Amino acid sequence: MEEHEEINYKTLRKLQQAEQTSSILTKVNVNFYQDLFLYMATLERSIENEKNTLKLKLFTDEIQNIRKIATSIYELREKKIVLGALATARGATLDLTNFLEIEKKLFNAVIGQIKNTRKEIFEEGANQSPTKQPTPPISPASKREPQTNPVVRVLEDTPEFIGTDGKTYLLQKEDVITIPDEMIEPLLKKKIVKKIK
Repeated sequence: MEEHEEINYKTLRKLQQAEQTSSILTKVNVNFYQDLFLYMATLERSIENEKNTLKLKLFTDEIQNIRKIATSIYELREKKIVLGALATARGATLDLTNFLEIEKKLFNAVIGQIKNTRKEIFEEGANQSPTKQPTPPISPASKREPQTNPVVRVLEDTPEFIGTDGKTYLLQKEDVITIPDEMIEPLLKKKIVKKIK
């Protein structure tokens, strides 16, 4: 993209293709991101004021396409910046000519983080005793409630039924189960179950 080339769909596609084929950052206008933002804001204003449904559809499609291309350009540049920062942290020298100011900030931040992490692991880490991993807090849901429901032995098979707790039960002879307190009396009276404890 030329230094002062106006931003539009065509120039953005050209820049996207240049970024895809080049291993280094492509030269862009120093105000590229600001100009891109203004261009997109202008397109969005066109949508707000457009009454013609056909034109509205065209503008909407154009904005979606521009967003995709803009994201692609940024991500291609971002990848090169991060890889460049990694190479620099390992001792390489990188040409920063085509870096925009905001991209230099990202570049330097990534280098700083890589160097700090290395220092922590290889220098400070050797002087520290292993830290005990904190025990994760037990959530109320994971605490086991003491079993308060009575335990019963089933004396005869029953057809499927829904209990007072909303669960479906199908009792079979000789099963040993726990059931809610409020269900025990009718089952005891019908001699379907026998209380064990």
